[in-house]
Amino acid sequence: MTDYYATKSQPITKLMVWQAYKRVRANKGSGGVDGMTWAYLEMNSGKELYKLWNRMSSGSYHPEAVKQVGISKKDGGIRHLGVPTLLDRIAQEVARLHLERILEPLFHSSAYGYRRRKSAHQAVVASMRNCMNHDFVVDLDIKAYFDTIDHDLLMKGLGHYCKDNWVLMYVGRWIKAGVLTTAGMTLDRLTGTPQVEL
Repeated sequence: MTDYYATKSQPITKLMVWQAYKRVRANKGSGGVDGMTWAYLEMNSGKELYKLWNRMSSGSYHPEAVKQVGISKKDGGIRHLGVPTLLDRIAQEVARLHLERILEPLFHSSAYGYRRRKSAHQAVVASMRNCMNHDFVVDLDIKAYFDTIDHDLLMKGLGHYCKDNWVLMYVGRWIKAGVLTTAGMTLDRLTGTPQVEL
């Protein structure tokens, strides 16, 4: 009999991995540097998800480099996105689901970016409402924000709100995972984190 709630040295269950798999599969994003496709993963989900759970729950999981993809910006520049492997996406979703329960109640009600059940349409409605009550606007655009995030500060901030060692360990590994550039070179990350394709 399969125990979906069993854990090893890290409190990650098979059920957590399975739920993360279902959410990531629904997005149908593209694969990363390992070339794994959704067709392969769906045919071999039992084996691959068991291996992922085994590695995550034992602390031996290490992410692969993310594949860099360039997206053209309206101003003529290029925004680089990072495409993780399918299994790395699932692992990240395990941590994200756990973190969401901790951090979601702390967000300001006016925060709309990258939050579940919050949309750009809701943000526009809130902005219109705010414009009727205030006679000023604050508009910020931090140039190359994701490229310059300080890893130590990021981990310090995360550690302030999340005391779960397994989350801190894996987030630390994800932000330091290399990047396979469009030129085919693998670069180590000393600062910053790739904007991940969702």
